[in-house]
Amino acid sequence: MTCTSSWTVRGPVAAVAAAAVLTGGSVAEAKPAAAADAVPVVEAAVPAAEAGTEARAGDGLSAVAHFYGALSTGNTGLMARAVGPDWVDVPTHPGLGTGVAGAQQLVREIRAVFPDLVEAVTGITRSGNRIHVSLQHCGTHSAEFAGVPATYKYVCFRGEETQTVRNGLISTTEHWEDIDGFLKEVGK
Repeated sequence: MTCTSSWTVRGPVAAVAAAAVLTGGSVAEAKPAAAADAVPVVEAAVPAAEAGTEARAGDGLSAVAHFYGALSTGNTGLMARAVGPDWVDVPTHPGLGTGVAGAQQLVREIRAVFPDLVEAVTGITRSGNRIHVSLQHCGTHSAEFAGVPATYKYVCFRGEETQTVRNGLISTTEHWEDIDGFLKEVGK
């Protein structure tokens, strides 16, 4: 059964193989096929109103899993499974390209600042073709970020992103980071 209505999933992230989701396995039952293919997906199943609903490639959940898997592991190849050829980042980072190449560039740039970044998905809400993701960004601040030179402190700060999905891939990523929370973490 393909999810056609709105739904919400909450819970900690777990490393699961996107292949299980892509082949029609449920989010709750997905298991890693190989460590290199593991991506973060929330552990909880959809709410009771959607009992029996399984994630499918076309619904965008697997694309979102690949997106955060790429950011959390540095595996830029996962972005080819996450974003479409016209993907854009809003607001765009200065000099960031579009499409798969731009998304891969984003991974490299973010991991240069936070080389051990983990994107902890704390909630996902879907409405139509938009998937809203609540995150906790955690990593060692190893290069300039938000005007602050590297502090080499391990920091965690919130983020909110809305992924617009078209044809099963992300076409637009709208993001907000809690810069005030980041500044507090680094003592600024």
